[in-house]
Amino acid sequence: MNSIKLEALQKPCPRCGNRFECGAAIHQCACFTIKLSLKTKEFIRENYDDCLCISCLNELNLQNPE
Repeated sequence: MNSIKLEALQKPCPRCGNRFECGAAIHQCACFTIKLSLKTKEFIRENYDDCLCISCLNELNLQNPE
């Protein structure tokens, strides 16, 4: 039986281009600690198809408060 090794990925943020570590696939991502407003979630869903870095998530959250 083959075992699959899950690990965080290094990827570029589609908003700012900076590389960051995304751990969503292993359920251990820093973004899980950020409480996004409903407006921010909607904005991200409408404008991006991939994960954003923590800096961008925080910045967008400040721009779209509840």
